[in-house]
Amino acid sequence: MGLLLNRKFHLRMKSPLLIVACGLLAFATTASAVTPPEKIPTQNFCAPAAFSSLHLSPDGKRVSYVVESDKDIRLMFRELDSGQLFGVELPAMFASFFGKLGNTVWVSEKRFLLESYQGYWAVDNDGGDYLPVSGYDRKYQTGSDGVYLWAGNVLHTFRGEDSDWVVMTENDQAGTPTKSGWITATYPNVIRLNTRTQKYFEEVRNPGNIVGWATDKNGVVRVGLKVVGLKRSVIYRENERAPWETLPGLGVGSEDFGLLALDETGQRLYISKTTEDGRYGVFAYDLKRRSVGEMIVGHKLYDITAPYGAGGLIMNRNHELLGVTYKKDLPRVFWMDPGMLAIQRAIDQQLPKTFNQFAGASDDWQHLLFYSYSDREPGTYYRFDRKKTELIKVVPTRPWINPDQMAPMFPFDAKSRDGLTLHGYLTLPVGRAPKNLPMVVMPHGGPWARDSWSFDPQVQFLANRGYAVLQVNYRGSTGYGREFYEKGFREIGKAIQDDIADAARWAIEKGVADSKRMAIMGGSYGGYSVLMGLIQTPELYCCGIDIAGVTDWVTLIEHGAEMFPLSLAYNADRIGDPTKDKDALRAISPVYHVDRIRAPLLIIHGKDDPTVPYDQATELMAALDRAHKPYETLAKFNEPHGIYHFKNRVQMYDQVEQFLAKYMAAQ
Repeated sequence: MGLLLNRKFHLRMKSPLLIVACGLLAFATTASAVTPPEKIPTQNFCAPAAFSSLHLSPDGKRVSYVVESDKDIRLMFRELDSGQLFGVELPAMFASFFGKLGNTVWVSEKRFLLESYQGYWAVDNDGGDYLPVSGYDRKYQTGSDGVYLWAGNVLHTFRGEDSDWVVMTENDQAGTPTKSGWITATYPNVIRLNTRTQKYFEEVRNPGNIVGWATDKNGVVRVGLKVVGLKRSVIYRENERAPWETLPGLGVGSEDFGLLALDETGQRLYISKTTEDGRYGVFAYDLKRRSVGEMIVGHKLYDITAPYGAGGLIMNRNHELLGVTYKKDLPRVFWMDPGMLAIQRAIDQQLPKTFNQFAGASDDWQHLLFYSYSDREPGTYYRFDRKKTELIKVVPTRPWINPDQMAPMFPFDAKSRDGLTLHGYLTLPVGRAPKNLPMVVMPHGGPWARDSWSFDPQVQFLANRGYAVLQVNYRGSTGYGREFYEKGFREIGKAIQDDIADAARWAIEKGVADSKRMAIMGGSYGGYSVLMGLIQTPELYCCGIDIAGVTDWVTLIEHGAEMFPLSLAYNADRIGDPTKDKDALRAISPVYHVDRIRAPLLIIHGKDDPTVPYDQATELMAALDRAHKPYETLAKFNEPHGIYHFKNRVQMYDQVEQFLAKYMAAQ
């Protein structure tokens, strides 16, 4: 099935990968001829990327990137032609467990903006004029205006005379403290901020219930997304002096449409909406006629982009739509611009073993940045010079990884017990025939997310230790259309769990997995699936590894509502209301059913987890103790939702390896 296009686009899609996902039978004919790789040190899989967050400067002459180690993190600027480097040593607060570095943005050819959990800092590309522009450090910095300001997303950057200014969202301070702190981040205002003087002024005051904003190509805020419970609508204004009005014809349900961007004319709004095939495609809303136009691009089987996020638009600074990225079984890009299509084809021919993803451009689009990766290649950045037609290697993200030692990831399809087609990925250890392998079933988190074809250090670690890894996109996963997504509603602990078990049994029936050596391991919602898998299908798994898993839905939904009030209606609709559906939620909460667990269990949890609080783990352990069920644990302070610090991650991987070897050895 191919792309569905508006008639104005006649370009044919060409696969960006010259890789054919071979079947298991074809793999089996060559697997025995490959020598199993040596055991790679654990730290090679745990170390953060040596180079990450690469961004091309507006003039295309330099790149910014982050260099990270287990003890240090630095922002670097590199002159691409001369190779000259400038480094910025970041304050200690950037090493917080809340995340070392967030958004990074080129404000101009000279000025740069970077985000920590405490706010934004600005710096010149030579490391000079370094100062906080939002957050705690702005308020308490000596000589500052003492104004507390909590800036959010960067909506627009300017060039020329206004090159130091940005348009950003800004969140009010709450009147009373809550677990989420003093910031009300649900309904942002919009400000214009000078990154050199720290001065700012308010552009738009949130009129109420607006969760996101969009600007036109000139930086004027023209569109807002309004959410009330499960209903959404769009407010719009013709210009900065015009009144706001609600756009008709966009539906009201939270899954009816998604807001994407204004086009180059400012008279069309790109939205995500379902096609006749029930998949989300890109449409244009005519702001003059106040109506949805015909589809621009869509796919018969897969979402191009969606309200819940799946793929994205590629636009230049003039807001011209040049292409879209999306995911099938493998990642894809569709270029509407003939010049970019030709460049993509040339790069794909030069780098045939990777998906070569567009990653940025200079303002004039003469210098392009591409990120090349695969299931076995962790990623390398390349610069393409359009005038010289040269592809130049910039930097590999994890140079210590040898792709030839990594395991391939194969897309697969399986049927659920009720006839639903399930898609997923099977990673097979190198040098071993795909027959009677010890297997780790790894359900993804979310659950409203999906697994994708890419390099995954955790999966590769398990494969290097001799385990096959099965990842299934169960019902409720994104990317496969609205119907498949909504089939997961109110099916947590029920049909979703059946899908995971059905995929595991598919691997056994195909002869790939050893039925006596199958484990289940996952994080967040995946951790919840681990616990429910051991409870509901104790005969299927010989052990389980729960990482930051949900154990009690009532308390978790209540916690989420306190942290993010908008989440209550969302979770009540998809999972259950903590008051009205309390008994039903208890029925699908592992903490109340631990007496049915028979297999060994490893519980891993960060003690400072703001998403799934550590209380969820301690309550589970208390229940296991009361039921006299043995378990192993690993819990660390200063860890958020998961285990991320390098040394802690090495310890986690080593403990996982020892746990699996104890209960289902790979040999």
